[in-house]
Amino acid sequence: MTNRQPSMRSDLQDVLITVARIDERIVTMFNRQESTEERVNSMDEKIQKMSPSVKFGERVFWIVLAVIATVAGRMY
Repeated sequence: MTNRQPSMRSDLQDVLITVARIDERIVTMFNRQESTEERVNSMDEKIQKMSPSVKFGERVFWIVLAVIATVAGRMY
């Protein structure tokens, strides 16, 4: 029985070390996820701010294209 106790302690220590390493990896993954989420939110805010000007530019493009097509259609 005395031979078995040091072995069990060693096994328990190995398990605790493994659990601690897994915990560190999980914390690292959550930190990376949080960082990525912050960057995505920041990009989303920038896109929302640019959206009105992009919509206006797209409308201007289509109006100009329609005018060019109309003029080209009248010429031929």
